Amino acid sequence: METGDHPPELNATVPLTGNDRPPFAVALNAALDERDIDKAFRICLQRLEVDPDNVEAYRHLGLLYAADGKRGAALAAAKRACEVAPDDPVCKSDLGRVYALLGDMMDAARCFTEAVGIDVRFAEGWHNLGTAYKKLGRRQEAFGALKNALIIDATRAETYLNLAGLLIDAGQFEDALEALERAAKHDPDLPQVRSRLANQLSQKGKVKRAETLFRQSLSMDPGHIEGWLGLGQALEDLGEAEGACSAYRNVLRRRPNHAKALGNFLSIVSKTESPVTDGVDWLDFAERALRNDKTSDEAKALVGYGLVKFHDRRNQIAAAAETGRLANAARRSVSGPLDREALAKRVDNIIATYTSDFFMDRRRLGLGNDQPVFIVGLPRSGTTLTEQILSAHPLLHGAGELPDLGRLATSVLGENEASWQAALLLNENRSRLLATDYLKALRDGTPKERLRISDKSPLNFFQLAFAALLFPNARVVHCRRDPRDNALSIWMQNFNPDQRYATDFSDLAFFHAQYSRLMDHWRENLPLQILDMPYEKTVSNLESQSRRLIDFLGVPWNKRCLEFHNNNRAVQTPSRWQVRQPIYTRAVGRWERYVEHLPDLETAFADLTP
Repeated sequence: METGDHPPELNATVPLTGNDRPPFAVALNAALDERDIDKAFRICLQRLEVDPDNVEAYRHLGLLYAADGKRGAALAAAKRACEVAPDDPVCKSDLGRVYALLGDMMDAARCFTEAVGIDVRFAEGWHNLGTAYKKLGRRQEAFGALKNALIIDATRAETYLNLAGLLIDAGQFEDALEALERAAKHDPDLPQVRSRLANQLSQKGKVKRAETLFRQSLSMDPGHIEGWLGLGQALEDLGEAEGACSAYRNVLRRRPNHAKALGNFLSIVSKTESPVTDGVDWLDFAERALRNDKTSDEAKALVGYGLVKFHDRRNQIAAAAETGRLANAARRSVSGPLDREALAKRVDNIIATYTSDFFMDRRRLGLGNDQPVFIVGLPRSGTTLTEQILSAHPLLHGAGELPDLGRLATSVLGENEASWQAALLLNENRSRLLATDYLKALRDGTPKERLRISDKSPLNFFQLAFAALLFPNARVVHCRRDPRDNALSIWMQNFNPDQRYATDFSDLAFFHAQYSRLMDHWRENLPLQILDMPYEKTVSNLESQSRRLIDFLGVPWNKRCLEFHNNNRAVQTPSRWQVRQPIYTRAVGRWERYVEHLPDLETAFADLTP
């Protein structure tokens, strides 16, 4: 079962160019345009009957066989093309494509290198070499090869697309956006450009713009999987469950074994809607995939987390618990367990270094701007609810989960410096430059005249020393929740695989203990105002807690905060559906319904109190 959709970067077939046009080239190009693979095979074989040394027929046969998984025939045809035309870089490049389609990326890179050795001005060869290096994890060499392709031909949209992927992986998002925009300029009809640009805009919180671009990509190619998947996720963020389900169904019609689409579909399909569509029972399909030894662990995790939500929403506690165990076991086999020693050492170092005296000695650092509000806490502790209440106020704005505080902290680190040292490395000049950079990101897309803007990245509690040196007048809202309810909610979610604490209750208890230790330290030593927002109190007395929050933020009370669920802003967290409902208390004490089926949850937190 597939775990996601990635647009092909090495085309399986390439239309013929040059003088060899009628009738062979025209017929073959037409078959390829129609995606009639059987017809393309016949045309190539018929050509070889009358012209046994036809290079183009061998080239295309090699690619067609490779796409069909026929290794021996594919390599034989592609190598024969190279024998007939040893000085043709296209033949050598197509042999590389064959190796790539067969999964032999090292051999593919070797062939692409030989192709550009034959003709150093062969842009397509450099493009394919860069793509192969990218897949091999050789990032710098990939950059160099792709840039060579663009030096030779600055209009290659697909090369800009691949370059953007590298830049995204490197965290250079602005440069990636520029590359995607150039790709769109040079080939406005390429659907992958639209969908990749849409993904980047979505990650920057521009969900409505992303939705438009996803729809444009689908108007170009209704079979574009990445477009349907991205549209579904955008519609989820916008609170449009029915439209999101429809988008995921469109993925599954075209690719029934798409794990992410299946998991997403099951996670949001309503209690009154059947999971059977187009004659397929997706619930049964998912259950069998989850228990199939041939399904990859990552695919099992994606499907499993969707099944957890499906069963939990229907109050099928035993099924949800069992599915959760399978999903987390699969994810844990991929990501591994929490490194407890490293986490404890990180917290020890933060506590030992960032004392009240440390902050007093650096009180001149940063900017006096009091606009930022850092909402922190464990994931699933009420941070999204808190930001939704805040953002309903006309003088406040919720920017969502921004990566920028962590990004800037990483930017000051040297090769041998640990993440906890970022604040230690700041001086007056650099702190102000970085604060200005952060404010630019915080204000991006914010309506004018907002007095406070929140950054709701829960794990920023690790970076509060860095935040305090950039903005000594900022405010911190700390969301807390019963640790057992909190842990269960995390355990049931499809978190990023690098959140290794999320798959095991014992690890979750250890992570909670270290987080609590750190927050206790911040309360005593951090020079920022901190407001605790207990989830249980918020849902039991919304107005009282909302007034506390608004008063803490220094703006007049506004009753719109009590109608937070009517706020139509995009919400890009797992709590997107809960915060679109009026306040409810049914999630309080939720762990008790599961304790019979998950006894290790209670055991792990036996020594902790809310």
